[in-house]
Amino acid sequence: MKSHTPLQILARDLSTTLKMQGYFRPCQDRNSMQKPMRPLFFFLCCVALVVAGCSGPKALTKRGAEMQDAGMVKQAAELYYQALRKKSDHIEAMVGLRSAGQGVIDKWVGEFQQASMDGRRKDALDLYDSMSAYKTRISGVEVDLIIPASIVTDYENHLDEHLIELDELGHQQLEAEDFSGAAVTFKEIIHLDAEYRDAKALLVVAQAEPEYRKGQTELSEMRFRAAHDAFSRALYFDDGYKDAQSLRQSALEDGRFNVAVLKFDSRNRDKDVALELRSNIQNGLIESDDPFLGIVDRTQRDEILAEQELSISGLSDEQVEVGALAGARAMLSGAILMYTMETGEPIRSPRQGFRKFFREVRDDEGKIKKVAAYAPAQYTVHTQRRNIIVKYELKLVSTETSEVLFSKVEEVSSSDNIEFATSNVQAGMLYPARSNGEVNRSGKSQMNSLLGARRELMPKSTMRNQAVQEAASRAIRQVEDFLSSYIK
Repeated sequence: MKSHTPLQILARDLSTTLKMQGYFRPCQDRNSMQKPMRPLFFFLCCVALVVAGCSGPKALTKRGAEMQDAGMVKQAAELYYQALRKKSDHIEAMVGLRSAGQGVIDKWVGEFQQASMDGRRKDALDLYDSMSAYKTRISGVEVDLIIPASIVTDYENHLDEHLIELDELGHQQLEAEDFSGAAVTFKEIIHLDAEYRDAKALLVVAQAEPEYRKGQTELSEMRFRAAHDAFSRALYFDDGYKDAQSLRQSALEDGRFNVAVLKFDSRNRDKDVALELRSNIQNGLIESDDPFLGIVDRTQRDEILAEQELSISGLSDEQVEVGALAGARAMLSGAILMYTMETGEPIRSPRQGFRKFFREVRDDEGKIKKVAAYAPAQYTVHTQRRNIIVKYELKLVSTETSEVLFSKVEEVSSSDNIEFATSNVQAGMLYPARSNGEVNRSGKSQMNSLLGARRELMPKSTMRNQAVQEAASRAIRQVEDFLSSYIK
C-alpha cells in the first residue's frame, strides 16, 4: 500500500470535506459564477496554514531527528538550530542540537588532528577557526558545545609557531621592498592576533611607503595632481606618515592654478544677464571640489589695477600682465553673444464636447430611475509658449604665455508652454468628443486635467535665472575639465 506524507493526507482530507459540503459544485447559471471564489480562497488559506505548520519548530525537530538517524549530523543540527530560532525553549530541539552539533565539532576535531600530524599547520588553524565560529553560532540559541582542551592547547601552539613564521616572512618582504606581499602577510598576522608585536605599524609601512615613494617621483617630475593623490593615499593609512603632509601641500601650492574671472562683455540691454552669468561662474569655481583651482580675489585684483593705473578693455596684453601680478595663471573672460526671450501670442481653440446629466425614465415595470445622458457643450483650449536663448563665449587665456588655453561658444535654450481648458460646464461632467463626433467617455480624466492645468507661463525672471544657471554650470564644468587634464 502506497504511503502518504502527513501533508498529503491532510490536504486529501480537507479536499474531501470541502467537496462533501458542496464547495466545488459546478456552476448552474451566470448568476452563480462568482460563488466558488469564496470556498477556493478558504481552501488556499487552509493549505497555507498546513504548509506553515510543517515549518514549525515541532516539524523541524522531527525532520532533524530523521536526518540524524540517517547519519547526516550537520544537516540535522541546522534543522534543530532553526527550530530553536522559532521557539527557544523547545527541549527536544535543544537535546537534538547538543547531540548533532557536538557531532559536527567532533568531525572537525578529527580533521584538525589529522592536519596536525601531517604538518599542515595552516589547514589545522583554519579548521579550528571553523569549529570555534560554529560553537559561537550555536551558543546563540543557548546550546553549549565542547572543544576539547587538548585541541585548544594544540591550536595555541600551532598559532604561536605560525605567527613567528609569518612575522619573519613579513620582515623579509619589507627588506626586499615587496610591499604588496608584506601587506598581505601583516594583514594575516593581525587577523590571527590583532595585538601581535608591531604588526599594525609594519602594515602601515607596507601600505603607505609605496604611495609615499610614488608621490616623491611624481612631484620631482612636476606631475602635481598625481603627487597630491599619492601623498593623500599615504596619509590615509597614517595621517602623520613621514613628511607626506608637507610634500602634499607643496604639490598643491606648486600646481595650483589661480584664475581671475573678468567682466563679461554684452550689449547694454544684456548687462544684467552678463553680470549674473559671471557671478554664477565665479561662485561655482570658488566652490569647486578641485583643490588645484583657485580664484583670484576681486578686491586684490582691483587694488592692483588701481596701483598700476591700468584699465581693462577687452583681453589686452596689459590685462594679462595684471593677471600675473594678481597671482593668476589665467584670465577667464566671456561675452553674451545673444540673449532672446520670446513670448508667443495666446491661442484659443473652441472645441466641441458633451455635458453629462441624468434624466428620469420609467422602466418596463413602471418604476422611475435615473440614467446618464449627454448634451452638446462647448469648451475652449488655451495654449501659449515662451522661449529663451542664451548664447555666450568663454575664453581662458594664460597669463604666462598669452596662449588661449580654450575658447568655447555655447548656447542654452529652454521653453515653457501652457495648455488648459475653460468651460461653463463643471469639471467631472464635461467630456471631449471623438473624431466621429461621439462622446469620448474614456477622455474624462484628460479633460479634468486640462480644466485644472496651470494657466500662467513661468515668470520671465525665473526662466532667465534657470537659463543663466545652466550656462554657468556648463562653463564651470569646462574649466574643471580643462584643469583636470592640464594639471597632471
